[in-house]
Amino acid sequence: MLRLPLGPGRPLRLALLGAHCDDVEIGCGGLLLDLAGRGALERVDVLVASSTPDREVEARAALAAFCAPAVPAVRFGGLPDGRMPGHWSAVKDLLQEFAAGSTPDVVLAPSPADAHQDHRLLGELVRTAFRDHLVLHYEIPKYDGDLGATRPQTYWPLTPELVRRKYALLHEHYASQRGHDWFREDTFTALARLRGMECRSDYAEAFASPAVTLGWAGG
Repeated sequence: MLRLPLGPGRPLRLALLGAHCDDVEIGCGGLLLDLAGRGALERVDVLVASSTPDREVEARAALAAFCAPAVPAVRFGGLPDGRMPGHWSAVKDLLQEFAAGSTPDVVLAPSPADAHQDHRLLGELVRTAFRDHLVLHYEIPKYDGDLGATRPQTYWPLTPELVRRKYALLHEHYASQRGHDWFREDTFTALARLRGMECRSDYAEAFASPAVTLGWAGG
């Protein structure tokens, strides 16, 4: 069992892993906005494995907006999009170096059941670098239709305002993605509504996780 201490005045340290720029914000942007708005973020470390200079500019601005007033420490791997399995050793090294410099309460990463090869590899390797941490695997809607592959056990309820804010920030900061037909408000809202229905909330983000023990900080 992995224990996550929760309690008043106990801000969290997060490690966020994305295969690509925008993965983190799509997968757990609502959770970030909620925690940030509550003043519940102590430290946020981010690793994005695949990136280009133009998209790194977008990601830095987006992550800063999602985490404010916390200031995320962001690292980019610069690996080519869609080719991460061919750079297995480089991905492994990035993860190990990232883990060595991070002391998170919670790690958020793509799912090892994700149909996209880059997401899947990062999801498979994250537990080799973060062996003694609570890892939550987020989901990303895509053409592959793989949402049924990962059965979520953990939910973070979201208000309608947080869902609207999440998409507004995605649209504002990721101009490079606006032309894609999946990059729409109703795509993200529909998934959040479905996950909300599953946990008796208006909206939610969902995660796959190992066994978790929850307890108040200090005993």
